[in-house]
This record gives sequence, C-alpha cells and structure tokens, in this order.
Amino acid sequence: MFNRDKKTHPKEPFGLKQKAITVALLVVMSIALVVLPSVNVLGQPPTGFAILQITKQGTISPTLTEGYVDEPITVVATQLTSNGPYLMYFGNVLVGNSTSQGYLISSNFTIPQLPGGNYNISLIDVNQNQGTTSPFGVAINYIAQPIVPPEPAQLQEGNSVSLNVSVTGGQPNNAYSGNIVVMMPVPLSSNYSSAISFNSSSLGTANTVLNFPGTSFQPSGSTTIYAGQYNVILTIGQNVTQYQFSVGLTDQTGYHRGDTVKLFATGYQASQTATLTITSPNGSSVFSQSVTADGGGTMNASWLVPTSVVLGQYNATITPQANAKAVPDTQLFSILGLPVLFRALNLAGEPVPNLAIEALDQASNAIYNGTTGSAGIASISIADGNYTVSAYWNDVNVAETQILVSGNSTYDIQCSLTDLVVSVQDKNGATIPFVNLNFSYQYTTRTGAVQPNVLSAQTNILGVYVVNSTLPRINYVIDASKYNVVFNVGNNTASNLPAQPIFKAVIICPDETLSLKTLDYSLAALPNVRIELVEQASGIFYSANTDNAGAATTQVTFGQYKLQVFTANNILLNETIVNVLSNTQAQIVCSLYNLQVTVKVVDYFGNPISNANVDLSRSGLSKQSATTQGDGTATFNNVIGGSVEITAYPSGNPNSFVAENVQITAPTTVQITMGKFALVGPFLMETTLMVALLVILVAVVLFLVIELYRWRGSRLKRIAEVKMNNKEP
Repeated sequence: MFNRDKKTHPKEPFGLKQKAITVALLVVMSIALVVLPSVNVLGQPPTGFAILQITKQGTISPTLTEGYVDEPITVVATQLTSNGPYLMYFGNVLVGNSTSQGYLISSNFTIPQLPGGNYNISLIDVNQNQGTTSPFGVAINYIAQPIVPPEPAQLQEGNSVSLNVSVTGGQPNNAYSGNIVVMMPVPLSSNYSSAISFNSSSLGTANTVLNFPGTSFQPSGSTTIYAGQYNVILTIGQNVTQYQFSVGLTDQTGYHRGDTVKLFATGYQASQTATLTITSPNGSSVFSQSVTADGGGTMNASWLVPTSVVLGQYNATITPQANAKAVPDTQLFSILGLPVLFRALNLAGEPVPNLAIEALDQASNAIYNGTTGSAGIASISIADGNYTVSAYWNDVNVAETQILVSGNSTYDIQCSLTDLVVSVQDKNGATIPFVNLNFSYQYTTRTGAVQPNVLSAQTNILGVYVVNSTLPRINYVIDASKYNVVFNVGNNTASNLPAQPIFKAVIICPDETLSLKTLDYSLAALPNVRIELVEQASGIFYSANTDNAGAATTQVTFGQYKLQVFTANNILLNETIVNVLSNTQAQIVCSLYNLQVTVKVVDYFGNPISNANVDLSRSGLSKQSATTQGDGTATFNNVIGGSVEITAYPSGNPNSFVAENVQITAPTTVQITMGKFALVGPFLMETTLMVALLVILVAVVLFLVIELYRWRGSRLKRIAEVKMNNKEP
C-alpha cells in the first residue's frame, strides 16, 4: 500500500467534496429536465394522453370553454392505445363510444341537456383503463324560435306562427318569467307583447309555446296580414334575445319552370279589386291579372311558370285600386335552375382552366355564364331545355355545341385548343435546358378586335416548354435566347399552328466556330495539349487537341463554356470561361507551363553549398534532377507550375535530405536550407560533428592554457627559491 505523506499531501476538506458532488447532480438534473420532455415514450402519441381542442362542429377555431345545450361540438384528443376503443363523457352522460384513428380521436356530439354550470369532458382509454379530463361549462340560453315551414316553403299572409320559447342550461326546478314582443314589418311601428312564465325541469330546461297572432298578445289586434319581416324580442331578466320570421304572398320563395306559384293575400275589404303583377329580373311584366277579395278580404291567385322564362329574381305585387294596405303587398321570389357542370377539354383531352362558358337558353334567349376552374369545370345554374353552349378563350370562340339539359348532369365541351410543345436542341438532337423563350402572337376576338399577346418562359431540365391549351390557326413568333442573346433568328416562327392535340416545334441552337490558341508563360505557342469544353447550362461536352502551333478549331453549340487545358499527362494547366455566342477567337495563356525554377541550397549559416543533388517532383510528371553549382544554385527549365516538391541532399548522402512543398505560379528562386550541415572551408560537415570538434578544440586549448599557467607558476616558484638561497650567508 502507498501511504500519502499527510504533511506534503493534506486531505481535501469533506465539505468541498460534498459541494462538488451536489453541483454535478444539479447539472445532470437540469439536462434531464430539458431533454426528457422532448423524448417520446416508445409507442405513445407525440402529444401524450390529452384532450387537445374543443370547437363548434365544422370549424377548427376558436377553442371553446363553454357552450349551450344541444349545440354540436367536436372534441379532438389523443389516447395511449393506437386504434383502440374509447369512451367519452360529458359530466356523467356518455356522449362518445368509438375507436381512435391511430392515436387520434375526433368525437362529434351535441351538448346534453344539463343544468348550467361547470362540468368535465372525460376521455377514457378502455384498453389502458386510464382517463383524462378537460373542464367545460354549460351556459344558460334564452330562445324564442319561430316555427316556420322548411325552405323553400314560407308563411303566407294570415298564417299563424308558433313561437317556441325556452330556457336551456338554467337552474333546475326554477321559475322563469319575462316578456316577448313581436314587432310588425316596416314602415309600421306597432308591436304586440305577451308575458310569459314557466318552470324549469330537473335538467334546467323550461319551455312554452305561444301562437302569434293570439289573445295573449296585447294590445288586441295582433296580425300577420302584412308581407315582410317580423322581429321577435324575448326578455327574461336582463337578458334580451332577438329572432325573426317572414311572411310573404307566395307559398314558396323559389320555383322551377313548370311549377305553379300560389299567391295568397288578406287584409282587404270584401269585394275589393286589385291588380296582380309579376315582373321579371329586367323589370318587364311577365304576368298581370285582376284579382278580387272574397267576403273575408282574401285574394287568391296563381301563375304557372312558363318554360321560356328567364331564371332569376321576380317580383310579385298586388296593387289595390283604392284603400291601400299600410304595408304594400310586394314580395321577391326566384325562378331557379339546377347546377349543371360543363367540363372543357382541349384537343388532347386535357382540362382547360379559366375558360368562359356561355349557355344560351334557346327558349328564353337568355345567356348564363360560368368560368372553368383548375379542373376545367364550370358550374352553371340552368333549367331543363335546349341550349347552345359556347366556350371562349380570351374572348375567342373555341367551342360551340348543342345540348339538351335534363336535371343535374355533366357535359364535356371539346375546345379547339392545342398543346404547343417547344423543344430546344443542338444539331445532334441533344435537348438544351434553361433556354429563355419569348412568345409573341396576336388573335382576333369575337368583337373583331385584334389582340396582341406575349408570353415569357424557360425550357425545363429536359429542354422542353409546353404552352398548354393555346389557340391554333395563328402564327407564333418564338425567340430563344441564352445569356441575353437571341440565337434563332430565322428559325423563330410557328406558322398557322394546326388544330391538333399536340404540335411540336423544334428550335435548333446553332453551332459557332471556336478558334483557340494556347500559349505558355512566355507567350510561346503551347502545342499538343487537350482542351475540354462543357456548356454551363446544358452540360454539352466537346474535346479538342492543339496542333504543333498550339492552335485548335472546333464547332460548338452556341453557349457559355467552362474551358480546361490539360497536358498529355492530364495535368490541368488552366481553367476559364469562354462565351461562344458567335464565331469566336480566343487566346488561352497557360501561365503554369514552361516556367524556370532556380533552387539555391545553403548550409546552416546561409553559405551556398555546391555539388548538392536537387530533385524536383510534381504529381503526374517524371522527377527532374540537377546538381548545384559553385554558387549553390541548380536551375530547372520547362517546369509545369502547381504544387511541387523540392528535395536537396549532399552528394553521396541521399538519406540526409531536406524536402519542401512549394506552390509555383511563376518563374521563381527557392532557397533550401540544409540546417544539419555547415561548410568548413571546402568541406561540408554535419553541424553535430562540427560542434563536437569545436568542443574538443576548446577543451584542448583550455587544457593547454591551464598547463601553461601551472608551468609558469612552478618556474616562478623555483626562481624565488634560488633567490632566497643566494641571500643566505
């Protein structure tokens, strides 16, 4: 065992260790708190087990926190079991019993009849026997709903209307009282009111029904003899709720051709005469009849809707000859069609969007309009009958057909529209992408106007652009350009585009003559090198070799090229961009070729070393070697620049070399220092040996000095002794 010296290695205080451990634990816990919430438990939903959102059915916002009894809502949640059964409760009332879609639950139900207050919506994962809740409130609601016939039927003058007055979400077994007011149609300012009182059930719901007109309404004389809108106002305590109902002359608000319009009016004097007039959407009269009130002041009439009338909104008016009613008897109603779908297709059978479709009703001579959507379909409401259907492309008629409409149907309309496919190619048929195309054309509209138009586009990666569903039998001028230069002058017109499914127009990108001259650093001709050309956009590739004069001429497709020059050893000499937008001549200076490199080799002290061996190596080339002259230099000619390794070593001692990597871009002199050697006279000596010799030399000199000193000391001592002896008697 190793015992620590307590004096030299004192123990660390226990309190300091405890603090360090506590800090480490706090760091680990903090990291866990950050990381763990973002880690999903394997096999569980990303949002966990929760009720996520409660909204009105058919909406996604806002999120509800309360609602009314019988209000339809949607609860979105996730549970722990994928595709598992679940139960959903509103309070204690079961409102959902189904299976999740994956982990997701979307449950639709109406809020059950419960007293007002706060409840929990509970979700139970049956397989896991676990539950989660979300609070939700039931709010009190005051209702005065008029009971009216389902559309298109409507109340007519003199009809009685039931007002269903109720309270939901109230307190259980509670008495409620208030007042209900019915306001007459404008311009009347009179109204009738009735007091109400009722008791709620144990579920907080109270209900009563009042009939209007009725004896409970004050003052007396409540009535529905006027056409128009009646307002119903319910007041219970401080709460005011408003509803409406309408009374009309006709038994319905909408009819179809061939239907009978039944009119009923009351509130006239017995035997009073009037004129019934029905006007069309343009204001012209389509029906007029004299009507007389019976003994009860009631007028009855009917109108058989002709099969030739225009669809739209009509106005029925009863005009008495005298003693007009306080509210004139007039009402709007509609003659309706059925939604008929028209699908526009071009000659290739493709849907055509944004086409104007016109359906001319041969019976009424009325035109009904629609516009095709993205799927090429237009929906137009028209009646049964014979129609002339036309399609218009930019106000040019491209289709016309006769159809017999019967009910809800879909009809295909084939349009004289062609797909114009433009392909840009070189002379060998290789497609060229990303070419800018400018289309210009003109056409004559149905009004005789000459309309010019332009379109700018670009070929896709396949070198193609398609003008879908365009107009045939006209001329298209198509200018193709790259790098802002149009290259197809004289090859730019598609004349009298044929009316066929697809027309293919091919634009040939022309060849240009590229004459190149390659030069070395000294601007001398550089022969027998390989030139590679790659078009920047299309990737078209060409290769050529220069002759003995450094020249090369080739035909290339119009474009912009990356040009690279390689030696026979595949060494890259230059890379540049050349625009070949016409016949082009260019000189390519390869400044890395034919360089002179001088290497000067020096010793530790910077003295030039002669007769040293120098090697110059470059990837892809054979090694060049030379020997330094008296001035320590070796010169290499015809060097190809780039990354070059220079190695120097003494003659006969290749293991004592010095190597450096240098980047050569121009003629240069590189100094190589052989730090392990030094010149001593004409001899090249390793510095370690020279230091050893110097140490020995210094030691010898020091020894000689010491010996000389000792010799001189002893000699002086002998001389002194002789002198002393000579002085003695």
